[in-house]
Amino acid sequence: MKKFNRRDFLKVAVATPLVVSPLNKLGVMSFPQQPSGLTSNTSADPWLEINLNNMAWNIRQIKRRVNNRPVMAVIKANAYGHGLLEIARFLEKQNTDALAVGKTSEALQLRKGGIQTPLLNLGPFSREEAEQIVRLHISQSVYTDNFNWLAKAAQASNITASVHIKIDTGLGRVGVPYYRALPFIEKIAATNGIRIAGIFTPFTEDDEFDQVQLTRFMEVCNAAEKKGIELGTIHTASSAAVLSFPESYLDMVRPGITIFGQYPSTKEYQAQRINLKPVMALKSRIVYLKTLRPDDSISYHRAFTAKKETRVATIPTGYSDGYTYQVGSQGEVLIGGKRCPVIGLVTANHLTADVSGLSNVALGDEVVLFGKQGDQEIVVEEVAAWANTSVYKILILMNPLLPRIYLP
Repeated sequence: MKKFNRRDFLKVAVATPLVVSPLNKLGVMSFPQQPSGLTSNTSADPWLEINLNNMAWNIRQIKRRVNNRPVMAVIKANAYGHGLLEIARFLEKQNTDALAVGKTSEALQLRKGGIQTPLLNLGPFSREEAEQIVRLHISQSVYTDNFNWLAKAAQASNITASVHIKIDTGLGRVGVPYYRALPFIEKIAATNGIRIAGIFTPFTEDDEFDQVQLTRFMEVCNAAEKKGIELGTIHTASSAAVLSFPESYLDMVRPGITIFGQYPSTKEYQAQRINLKPVMALKSRIVYLKTLRPDDSISYHRAFTAKKETRVATIPTGYSDGYTYQVGSQGEVLIGGKRCPVIGLVTANHLTADVSGLSNVALGDEVVLFGKQGDQEIVVEEVAAWANTSVYKILILMNPLLPRIYLP
């Protein structure tokens, strides 16, 4: 057998041009028999599509469910992964009554982004943040004596601070305990520079105990009102209560996950008390195609070994993008309007799918990890079931750096 030295190799390499596709800009080699569906202006990175029409539909269904009561849309955690500022702008155009977030940084981002809708920060705040909260007219959840930070900032700037008092009726995270709530409410009501704009409690979403919580909460509210204290807006109903606990609607409801077209539990998904439309879809593209021979393997630790000739597509989406590795080989993706099983492992940046059942597949073809393609749809509840997790975690853990395309 003839041995090649470096000079011989370079002669052969120069004399034999390599035909490449635009994917080479991404570091992916493509051969002539695998024509690429990507162009030089097309990225192979995954992206999210956010259907704002579906969001508007969901809000209408919620309003109908609660007999047109005011809605405080909870858009914490980067609007459940959908993009905080963009979603807030859309909801403001929809004349949403109020918005709620889970962190002071989110509230400040919205105000600095031009959002004027009444805004409640459900999360904690620091002494240093009190001045901005007051100046930007952000209502603040309070349940400890740190409401005095707001009072001092309000008195210094001659602005009235707006607060919502959080009552712990049994969830047990934060909030003034219901059995000690009245003196706390009286203290706030007597503080200069503070206006009580609302009072609220979160439920445990245990059907029987939620009723106990509501009773405790209403006893607190009634006791305060008997003292002549104005409590502002009284609210308790998050998404689960909106769907199944009408007694809790009170002055306003504060749905979160249902606005984005998802149900708060498997039970509610199966009940389908209202017709919700998913807002988010996760999409990607095929960047590599190959055929496995029997006994060829895929991924770390040979997670998948072919028993027969198998056509495989590599998709540049993984757990670094937020598509959880726990999906494993239980998952499916949509390619060409058909379901294709995930094989091997979901790794940081890739997953692989068996496309042997497709008659026509090419590099650059769209892949839907959840969402619609043709007549087929993979819903987030399926992905959550494959991964033994919740729809909340699937949505919220989408990488904030993923491009988000907002469909009108």
